[in-house]
Amino acid sequence: MRVLIVSNLYGRLARGGAERVAEIEAAGWRSRGHEVAVVSGVPSVARKHGGNGIGHEVASDGTELFTYFPPNLCFYTELSKRTWFSRLIWHWLDIFNWRSANKLVDIAIGWRPDVVHTHNLMGLGFAIPAKLRQSGFRHFHTVHDVQLLHPSGLLPADWTGPRWPHERAYIWLMKRMMGSPEIVLWPSEFVRDLHLRFGFFPHSRQVLLRNPVSVATIKTNREVRRIRSFLFIGQLEEHKGVLDLLAAWSEWNDRGDARLVVVGDGSLESDVHRATISDPSIEYRGRLQPDELSTEFISADCLVVPSRVIENAPTVIVEALAYDLPIIAARAGGIPELVRDGENGLLFEPGNVDMLIKLLAKAVTQKLKPSSITKTSREYLERLEVILNRK
Repeated sequence: MRVLIVSNLYGRLARGGAERVAEIEAAGWRSRGHEVAVVSGVPSVARKHGGNGIGHEVASDGTELFTYFPPNLCFYTELSKRTWFSRLIWHWLDIFNWRSANKLVDIAIGWRPDVVHTHNLMGLGFAIPAKLRQSGFRHFHTVHDVQLLHPSGLLPADWTGPRWPHERAYIWLMKRMMGSPEIVLWPSEFVRDLHLRFGFFPHSRQVLLRNPVSVATIKTNREVRRIRSFLFIGQLEEHKGVLDLLAAWSEWNDRGDARLVVVGDGSLESDVHRATISDPSIEYRGRLQPDELSTEFISADCLVVPSRVIENAPTVIVEALAYDLPIIAARAGGIPELVRDGENGLLFEPGNVDMLIKLLAKAVTQKLKPSSITKTSREYLERLEVILNRK
């Protein structure tokens, strides 16, 4: 089978769990003897393309990589530097980016896949599903976050629906642009039910499929031990709750020899640096590549995920569970489906620093039994094959 994977970011530009899932999927298809190609966007300055504006190379592992700059004011990763008015125009162009969709379909026509699997499309454009339908390609889609409900992809953990006319108009537009791919994959029940409540994908086959981890990362049979080393991995942004974690850490007076390791980058990097200077129990590692995270997972005793926004099925939690790490996490979105309060972790209300302090203190005295409920890449691909073969 020939599988074309579409992801707005990939490889060195990857910055989140959705891209990690796309990479694991590509490796999994190859390991099972299938042909794989990946299409992703690149900034205009990074283009090394021919006359058609499409770059092509073959990676060392045999994956064909197609890249192009999706016509717009700037590339997706550069959007945060723009004014609010520029961002508004950018999102409008992104919703109706038919030129980008045409490039994607040109690639698909030339490569002739049996199936096209789209992941995050923001930045490549939301006209792609309609163009794939018009061109007759078999298409399935994975919903990784809430970008179809709000262009920022960030919704408060207690969000129940749009409040303003422009928010309702955005959801209406996205429903029509996405249409109903043959199959829609959901990593969490929470995000599935939230989208279906607003009428997304009415004619698609809905499948719950948890995010995978690569086989290489599985480290089971961790002994239940005294928790002294806490780990945060994620974007250093306010919505990820890193400031809540730093506040809780500074106010936790009886932490003894406990230490906090922070991994990631973002606009709050300077805040984390200042915290390490004033408190030697905090260590900052910067951004690490996926294969470098193994050391941190093995060294840590507990992962902390203090997100303030709706989460789907965070890859960092899935990977931590594969390493048998207990988890302290905010009760946000699909997180409680992975972290079972009092069993393999502890849950607190998003933004509640006082409660987080109590759980940090509780974690060093309560023995939590790690339980891995994750899927390996092999199990994930086996399930995908079954899903695709059932027409």
